[in-house]
Amino acid sequence: MQSLQTTETLALQTLSSLSNRLSRIEHALVGTPLLNPQNTSTPLSLHAAKINHRDHSIRARLSALEAALTRLANHSKPVHDLLSLHASYPEIFIDILPSTQSPPSGGLTIEEKASIVLSAAPQVQGVTSQLVSLRDIAVPDVDVSMKLIELQPRVDKLAVMQEVQGREMAELRRRSLKVLERWYEIGVEDQLSVLLI
Repeated sequence: MQSLQTTETLALQTLSSLSNRLSRIEHALVGTPLLNPQNTSTPLSLHAAKINHRDHSIRARLSALEAALTRLANHSKPVHDLLSLHASYPEIFIDILPSTQSPPSGGLTIEEKASIVLSAAPQVQGVTSQLVSLRDIAVPDVDVSMKLIELQPRVDKLAVMQEVQGREMAELRRRSLKVLERWYEIGVEDQLSVLLI
């Protein structure tokens, strides 16, 4: 009886973990969905995962997760493509680590891991606030962007003209330097000829 309860608890925890992963994937792909079953335009994997708090049967929760994944695949092209890729080439999704080998933890105790996580918490909060501030930045008006794009050919022509003018200025400087040099040479020769006379 104890092992049956442990197995059922483990299965429920696994389903809960799968539900959390599915909701994170859904959030990454389509944003935060509305948990409103009447709104059929949005994927409802979160709703499907949460609805089973009333029905804790493993079979019902698994069916709800499968239905939520199907809805997400129907609403999201990347998920649909990934599932079709998995159906066509399942060998590329095989885990390269043997199942008996756990990822290395570096020999850290739980307290050490907790201290590392807690020390990084302010950085996570900082990044979160930066991401929120990025979300709040207004997108520029399309008309302004279109006007800037229309100006690009003129800007390119002006850049070419500026480059040509820069070369002409360099040539004028070089010629002015030669004239000035020649003027000094003539002035020195005239003074020498006056002195020699």
